[in-house]
Amino acid sequence: VLADILTRLSHLDLSGRVTKIGTHGKSGGSYSDIFQGRLLSNGTLVAIRELRAHIFSEADLKKSIALELRIWSDLDHRNVLPLLGYSLEFGPHPTFVTEWMSNGTVLDYVKVNPAASVLQLSIGIAAGLKYLHEKEIVHADVKSSNVLVSSAGVPLLIDFGLSRLLVISQMIMSTRDAGGTFRWMAYELCGGIPREQWRESIRPVATKETDVWAYGMTVLELLTKSYPYSHLKTDYQVFNAIGQGALPRKPSNLNSMEEIALWEGFCNSCWRTTPSHRPKMSDLLQDLCLLDR
Repeated sequence: VLADILTRLSHLDLSGRVTKIGTHGKSGGSYSDIFQGRLLSNGTLVAIRELRAHIFSEADLKKSIALELRIWSDLDHRNVLPLLGYSLEFGPHPTFVTEWMSNGTVLDYVKVNPAASVLQLSIGIAAGLKYLHEKEIVHADVKSSNVLVSSAGVPLLIDFGLSRLLVISQMIMSTRDAGGTFRWMAYELCGGIPREQWRESIRPVATKETDVWAYGMTVLELLTKSYPYSHLKTDYQVFNAIGQGALPRKPSNLNSMEEIALWEGFCNSCWRTTPSHRPKMSDLLQDLCLLDR
């Protein structure tokens, strides 16, 4: 499958056209490492993302790379980080190449740019997720560390390593799969059983609705400049709290009507315990744009 995808996407092959800067990468989430590089043609700084081969079986690694290449290469939206291509020269498996974003993650960005509009950033993230959901893609790992900010201040969704086409995304989300995402995981993924599932033997899966929950947590990060449930120190505490229906505390630093509206009207609606009662990303985006008028 991977060989077929690489053949079909041969126009994105940047092998021999990218050079790596340095030998030490930084964490790119639970499943990859990021290295800085340059395009030899014009010197543009790029990010070279390598999946951590040791945590996958060979078959799963190839399947994951093939799926991510297939999904990512087909995406074209202002709020999704574009895939420039892939390279076959930095190891036995293809690596992903994107433009380097010097502003870092969206949480980094709001911390060093206190005048940045949380509303505008929230609108951009919502627009990117709405686009993915319309293409039947569940991101499955929405959080501030998976949103970069361009030089123009535009938020860009990244890391489709856990993403799946919705048709095949009904995978069981276990604590082993979570990989540090507990603080953004929905009620039903943390052992909570929504009322609509009381009489059904449905095991929790990543869905558009769990993306909506995580989106609310991401907006909360921008409001508080901190991680969700920051008063809880361990993943175990967070997992139990969410499964028992405990929601984040109201931030004490809301300084504007916009921020209060984001907390009261948007974050809390994303955290309804019954998934079908949560708003769709299209509705959230529409209401956010109305708030921006």
